[in-house]
Amino acid sequence: MHSFNFNKKINIQNITVGEDQPVFIIAEAGVNHLGSVKKAKNLVDLSVNAKADAFKIQVFNTDRLISQESVEWKNRLLPKELTHDEVREIKDYCQQRRIIFLATAHEEESLRFIESLDVQAYKIGSGEVNNLAFIREVAKKKRPVLLSTGMYTLEEVGQALECILNEDNREVVILHCVTLYPSPPEEVNLNAIDTIRKEFNVLVGYSDHTVGTEIPLAAVAKGACVIEKHITIDRDIPDAQDWKVSCGPEDFPQFVRSIRNIQAALGTGIKIPAKKELESKKWARKSLVAKVDIIEGSEIQIDMLIFKRPGTGISPDDINKVVGMQAAVDIKADSIVTWEKLKK
Repeated sequence: MHSFNFNKKINIQNITVGEDQPVFIIAEAGVNHLGSVKKAKNLVDLSVNAKADAFKIQVFNTDRLISQESVEWKNRLLPKELTHDEVREIKDYCQQRRIIFLATAHEEESLRFIESLDVQAYKIGSGEVNNLAFIREVAKKKRPVLLSTGMYTLEEVGQALECILNEDNREVVILHCVTLYPSPPEEVNLNAIDTIRKEFNVLVGYSDHTVGTEIPLAAVAKGACVIEKHITIDRDIPDAQDWKVSCGPEDFPQFVRSIRNIQAALGTGIKIPAKKELESKKWARKSLVAKVDIIEGSEIQIDMLIFKRPGTGISPDDINKVVGMQAAVDIKADSIVTWEKLKK
């Protein structure tokens, strides 16, 4: 068993990914292009307009991926298959639109093809976690590896990570994932993000298959450094499941903005007032105020005082210093007590 020690920062093209970096947001088109380059380009546009960091599709040859004994699945996937030339065209369009292109290869020939496209990171789907020969080939590319882990135990994930380390590749992000479309909230187990990070000393992200956006946003609050969310333009697609868990033009831009806002809100963890918050002390805190008219020369008693806003006078936590002092001037009822109005 390795002593797991992966890089705490990795670079994907021109973006640094890590726990103290902006969340790396992957717009997962998957097969929601339905085999159409035009639809794929529309999905690229959606990703760019929403300001995602990367656009991703799935690359496969149906005959090499699925046995002839599973006719139903072959029939479902075949219309969504893209040729190599079509994938290359989509990759070129991503370059034109200045968004990172990523692809999940589902079998060895597709893996060799996306390598020829000079992809800057390799996404491995959950279905390959126990396919150690495939993982080994990916690790040998010496590029960052994004590994989804749906359907597998912690021990099985550890075996895949050992395989990557054996190829001297330390640039890994484990994506916690649940392979259900859609995933019910009670099955998501976001606390596993902490478990994976602690067990393997590795960067951890989250690949989402839930309806809506609240679960992946919660994963951001849990410290996920990569978020992968399906996107679509079409709905109610027969013989398809990804659209059920996808964002569209109506909510994906807001989803990206929400991720940025949540991460900004997490802050440093040091409990001190925010710089701009200090101005609020003047109106939100309280001061010592005369409860009654106090005659000059009178000794200040505790029952002469009350606490009221604004916070421009003596702080309530100094009340014991004030009690026993004398009024240096007449202090009218309901006026703020200041040090200038007091003497020893």
